[in-house]
Amino acid sequence: MLIPHDRGSTQTLNLSAYQLWLVVILLVGLSFSSAFFYSRQRVLAGEMKHLHQLKRDLEFQCASQVVPRAPSTLTAQDHSDLEARLRAEYEASIAAITAELGEIRDMEAQARSLTGLPARDTSKRASSLSLDGGKGGGSTDLGDIAYEHGDVIISPPDVIYGLSQPSADLIIQEINVRTDSLRALVAGLNVRADQIARLPSIVPASNRSWRITSPFGYRKDPFTFRVRHHAGTDIAAAYGSPVIATARGKVTFAAYDGALGRTVRIDHGNGIETVYAHLKKTTVKVGDEVERRDVIGALGSSGRTTGPHLHYEVRVNGKPVNAEKYFRD
Repeated sequence: MLIPHDRGSTQTLNLSAYQLWLVVILLVGLSFSSAFFYSRQRVLAGEMKHLHQLKRDLEFQCASQVVPRAPSTLTAQDHSDLEARLRAEYEASIAAITAELGEIRDMEAQARSLTGLPARDTSKRASSLSLDGGKGGGSTDLGDIAYEHGDVIISPPDVIYGLSQPSADLIIQEINVRTDSLRALVAGLNVRADQIARLPSIVPASNRSWRITSPFGYRKDPFTFRVRHHAGTDIAAAYGSPVIATARGKVTFAAYDGALGRTVRIDHGNGIETVYAHLKKTTVKVGDEVERRDVIGALGSSGRTTGPHLHYEVRVNGKPVNAEKYFRD
């Protein structure tokens, strides 16, 4: 029953047992839910507080590890001593570099002297424009400007070797000049090495028991018994022994050549040619590039001959010369 405090009418509410238990369960569920969320909120608040505290502790530790930089205590004398030490080290380095460049220059001069290559002029000339004649022309309204000519006069780098304190620019210039000079020297040596490799300088028979049976020049012909000029040098050795090229070159002929029999001709460049005749067989063909000591055939007695031997010629600009003069090795 619901009885009001004022004069209102009294009301009666009838609830069944099921409805009553439903209301009780609802009230109990709301109470537990409120208690759970309240407890959860307190736990989260505690954790957030703990995290903030950890953050403040880490910031404090990081700040405590930073050591403030001590103010500079160098005096004017300390600065002066430091500057003097650095200057002395710089001058010692410059002196060492200059000495090394001097040794490189001396070695380059020795190499050029040994190889016969001419010394290289390291000085640069100015422009060929003559400054001795008349000059003229009106001025323009462009005003005075600084003009740097492309062909400025550069002092010979050799002057750095007489200076007590050469500038870094002169040293760099000298390094560049010596580098270019050495590069040209190497190229010249390569050319010279190729020329040496192409110069006949050995006996064309690999058999050490060789001997000369008929030298270059006038002789009595073994068939006609008349005095005739012999264009080659006859070298006797064991029949079938290897015949080798006497220098680097290119095979221009490898076939049977009348009285000379089986013959190989090699062009060595610079007008030099060698001829190997009376061979038993040839082991090269036209167009082959050969090196000194490469086997080109076997000693035989083909063609017009009285017995096994090698007819060897050296020709310079088409003319036969004494091949014995080329037996250097």
